[in-house]
Amino acid sequence: MEFAILGPLHVTAGALTLPLGGGKQRALLAELLCHAGRAVPPSALIEALWGDAPPRTASDNLRLYVHQLRRALGRDRIVRTGMGYVLEVHPGELDADRFEALAEQGTIALAAGDHERATTLLRQSLEHWRGPAYAGLNLTADLRDHAFRLEERRLTTLENRVEADLARGTHAALVAELSGLVAEHPLRERLRAQLMLALARSGRQAEALAVYGDARRLFAAELGLDPGPELRHLHQAILTGETPAEPSAVSSAESFRDPSPAQLPTDISDFTGRADQIAQLTDLLGGEPGGGRGPVRVCVIAGMGGVGKSTLAVHAAHRIAGDYPDGQLHVNLHGAEASPADPAQVLAAFLTALGLPGPAVPETTEERAALYRSHLANRRMLIVLDNAASEQQVRPLLPGTSGCAVLITSRVRLTGLSGATLIDLSVLETEQAVRLLARIAGADRVAAEPEAAAEIVRLSDRIPLAVRVAGARLAARPHWSLNHLAGQLTDERRRLDRLAIGDLAVRASLALSYVGLDLVTREAFRLLGSLNAPDFGGWVAAALLDLPISAGEELVEALVDAQLVLISGMDPAGRPRYRFHDLVRLYARERSGLEDDPETVTTALSRAFGAWLALAEQATERVPGSSCAIIHGTAPRWTPPDALQSSWECLVEQDPMAWFDTERAALVASIRQACALGLEEAAWDLACCVERYFDVRGLFDEWRGTHEVVLDACRTAGNKLGEAMTMRGLVHATTWMEGGDEAMAAQYDGAERLIAMFGELCEDRGLADAYVLRAWGEGARGDTEQGLKSGEIALRLAERSGHLAGQARAHVCMAVAYGLRRIREGIVHLLRGLELAEKLGNPRFEATTLQFLGLAHAQTGEFEAGLEYLVRALAIYRELRDPLLEAMGLVALAKLYAVHSDPRARAAAEAAEALSRSHRLAHHRADALWVLGRVDLAEGRTAEAVAHLEESVRLWRTRGWQEFLAGTLDSLADAYTAAGDLAGADRARRESDDLIGTAP
Repeated sequence: MEFAILGPLHVTAGALTLPLGGGKQRALLAELLCHAGRAVPPSALIEALWGDAPPRTASDNLRLYVHQLRRALGRDRIVRTGMGYVLEVHPGELDADRFEALAEQGTIALAAGDHERATTLLRQSLEHWRGPAYAGLNLTADLRDHAFRLEERRLTTLENRVEADLARGTHAALVAELSGLVAEHPLRERLRAQLMLALARSGRQAEALAVYGDARRLFAAELGLDPGPELRHLHQAILTGETPAEPSAVSSAESFRDPSPAQLPTDISDFTGRADQIAQLTDLLGGEPGGGRGPVRVCVIAGMGGVGKSTLAVHAAHRIAGDYPDGQLHVNLHGAEASPADPAQVLAAFLTALGLPGPAVPETTEERAALYRSHLANRRMLIVLDNAASEQQVRPLLPGTSGCAVLITSRVRLTGLSGATLIDLSVLETEQAVRLLARIAGADRVAAEPEAAAEIVRLSDRIPLAVRVAGARLAARPHWSLNHLAGQLTDERRRLDRLAIGDLAVRASLALSYVGLDLVTREAFRLLGSLNAPDFGGWVAAALLDLPISAGEELVEALVDAQLVLISGMDPAGRPRYRFHDLVRLYARERSGLEDDPETVTTALSRAFGAWLALAEQATERVPGSSCAIIHGTAPRWTPPDALQSSWECLVEQDPMAWFDTERAALVASIRQACALGLEEAAWDLACCVERYFDVRGLFDEWRGTHEVVLDACRTAGNKLGEAMTMRGLVHATTWMEGGDEAMAAQYDGAERLIAMFGELCEDRGLADAYVLRAWGEGARGDTEQGLKSGEIALRLAERSGHLAGQARAHVCMAVAYGLRRIREGIVHLLRGLELAEKLGNPRFEATTLQFLGLAHAQTGEFEAGLEYLVRALAIYRELRDPLLEAMGLVALAKLYAVHSDPRARAAAEAAEALSRSHRLAHHRADALWVLGRVDLAEGRTAEAVAHLEESVRLWRTRGWQEFLAGTLDSLADAYTAAGDLAGADRARRESDDLIGTAP
């Protein structure tokens, strides 16, 4: 017998097609085949056949349909077990299984390099498909999910078959098929890469580049994203004349940026009660959304602190998550704290989760909200906004269309949210509260002492948080009777303000757990609550109390057992991360205020900041960031006093970027908290340790915001070194980004202040960096001689202080100062800079130097040498997967091609302009637009040339780089002349001449 679901449903026995009856019987068979070999409960089958409104005779009808299917298939095929109905399908009888088996064999052959066998097997697997899976049926949720998985597997198998054919050299024959597949699936990057490869290997490079251009425009319009790394690398390989590599399933999987975030916290296993609210939420937010039309569905769960709003929201969200296949977003808005989350920062995090690179996030809240709504417009996503403070905080975070749904929790009702459905959450019913206590403390214990259990629930006022804490104390002390705990609750401070409704209720409930801790665990609880870090590792408790790592981790686990600390996830090394419930953190701080001396708390926090600093200064050494001198202050470091230090540092050593990713929020919060406590020495050192990470990740807004706070703290405290170091970082963070005028002039002014500060401090390494910054600023003003003098001073200072990176930077900035006028002398300095960069082992700076060498050789007419340098630079950029550096490399490549009238100049410049625009890199975008303008002029596209060059001029005015502005104005004058605008040409030419004439 053969069962076929890869197309219209049918069953055959030999040459005979079996009659399957009407629609209900076919739907029943489809559900059983979807779960072949597994029991399907009758209730699930009834729901599949009749949905939410089954007839009263549904059970009888189901048995009738099963009987009729047994008559068609044979009585032994459908078996009734205690769990439900099971359809017995033997190996090889289901077409989907045969398809999967052949596809797997073909994939193995492909991986082994047996392309002929792979093609045969993969073609045979695809021949099982006769149309969409379960075609012609009304798909239930299970069938829809199964059909989706099968279709995705079919497309992957098809891509693997194309890969095998490409490896066999049938490129030209594949072009037509791939063109159709790309048209049918325009957002599948692997198919596009395969089409580009087929075209390029068929000698049709221009068409291959056009496929990439189409992808870039489509992805920007539909997703707000750039093409992924595989497409970009293939595009660059075609541009540079390299032999393109085969696009593979492995590389696609590695480069794919998941557009379906799944940010919901873990659902708790002992969720109890709230059946009415769950049903209401499922009815309001579950099921098929409105297809993108109409208002977005919003539901607000409001109630007092500790009543279980967040728990209910997460539990309900997990129940309906399957209705939102494009993912779920979740954020804690910290509405219970003095400083609720900034909607602009939340929007930045959401946009990043949706695949937008950090530097591409717009500046203002309004722009971020608009882009966020655009990203969600064609998606079906669930957004959970936990612990909201106000309507004003929430409104920017709402989607614009009904394809998405929003679930909000708040202590206030948020009645100002038009159209939102409000669920007022109260305390548990007595029966539900007792059941919750039983699930935590043990059902047998509660059953043995029902009166005592009821008394505990009554004294806890049925508040979920209080009941949970009471249950946790019982679970941690199996020798206690329930009556013993009930007696404690009765006697404790006269029932701890009688467990009244409101904050006192939460405080009393938390006190029940707190007083059950030993003295050291209480201290850990208070000190951990004093930290502003939103999450933390177990080692933080060790630092706060100056204990071995193992002892600190045991204390945190004790707090987890007491339900005072939550596990928020795992770090990349597999160690747990922890966080506080907001109200628990407030209670911990309250207890600390009552029991701890403020100086003791500050000393403990200083140790924690010192622990982060000890790790961060190791991590930053391993990040391939800028080549500025790493200069540290005198803030005390904390290292664990036990033998587990190596495990404490293992993630820093193995993957420093992953460590920074994990600790990022905690580091930023700690830097700001250190400033507030007057610990600016630790704050500036920690902030400077994070600079390289911010640079590589493109987190310039966060970099700037953090450093501005630290700079103010250092100035207030009179910390001169901290002020100088923080200002140096700010100059780097703000120079190359869009926003503001005369960026290079601002850099020059900043460099002058830094020279004065580092000079006063006699810090030669910092002084060398400052003179490099000034040399760049002077080069931008066209003051070649002064730029060279600053570069020479920087070089002497760097040599005197042993600052190798400073020497390399000095050589490069001197080469830039020489410019086009003395380019041969500049090349000498670039070669020396390259030698030093290689000695340092800094691939980022090495690639930057290679890029300048490529441009320099382009100007001297040495095309092949220039191309070789740029190809080497781009290879490093690809390995680092840094889009900012990639933009710089593409600009350089475009300029090289333009200087030598190579037809590939346009494609390279367009790619550079798009990448620079998406990352707000004004300098590189202006450069790319200049290349496009020159290419337009050469091709007779006068109007396009004027538009590109006018925009380039506008950007160069914001940069304050006179040489580039003058050159672009000169090109604009040519464009105006070609367009017949002689007056405009005269104005542009005169301004260019004036700039050149006023250069020092």
